[in-house]
Amino acid sequence: MDHLNYYKGKRVLVTGGAGAVGSNLVRRLVELEAFVIVIDNLSSGYTWLLPSDAPNLLFVEGDITNDIDLKRVFNEEPEIIFHLAAFFANQNSVDYPEKDLIVNGLGTLKLLEYAKLYGKIERFVYASSGCSIYPSDAPMPYKEDLPMSSWMSTPYQISKALGELYGNYFYKIYGLPFTKARFFNSF
Repeated sequence: MDHLNYYKGKRVLVTGGAGAVGSNLVRRLVELEAFVIVIDNLSSGYTWLLPSDAPNLLFVEGDITNDIDLKRVFNEEPEIIFHLAAFFANQNSVDYPEKDLIVNGLGTLKLLEYAKLYGKIERFVYASSGCSIYPSDAPMPYKEDLPMSSWMSTPYQISKALGELYGNYFYKIYGLPFTKARFFNSF
C-alpha cells in the first residue's frame, strides 16, 4: 500500500487543525488531495496557519464539546479522524482543571460517540501525551506495552490518559479503529 496515496480523495476530520501541530497535518493532507474538514475553536489556533485557497479544505470554527458543531462536521462524512484538539499545557490544567476535563475528557468522549454513531470511520487517531502515560522512572526507550503511570501530577496528564482509556473502550466494545499517538514536546 502506498501510504501517501491512501489519503487521496479521503474525507479527513482534523480537530484542533488550526493549531501548531494540526495546521502542519492539514497542509500535508491538502497536498495529498484529501478533503480536509477542520474544527477549531481558535482558543490557541490561528486561521492564518491554514492554506487559504484550498478547495479541498473546509474550516469550521467550532468546539468539540458542542453537539451542533459536531453534527456539522460529521455531516461532512469523515472517514478518518485526527483528534488533536485539546486544552493543552500542564500549567493551564492546574489553573483550570474543570476546563481541562471538559475539553480533553468530555470532548474526546463526544467525538468517539459521534464516530461510533456515524459508523463509517476507518481510523481514529488520538493525540495523547507521552508524559501522561509513561512513569517518569520508566527505562528508555519506552515500550507501548508499558503499564500506564498511576502517579500523574497534573489534570492534563489525567485527562489525556482518560482519552486513551475511552478509546480503548470504544475499540474493544464497538470495534472503532483507535490509534494513540503519544507526543513528547511537539514544539
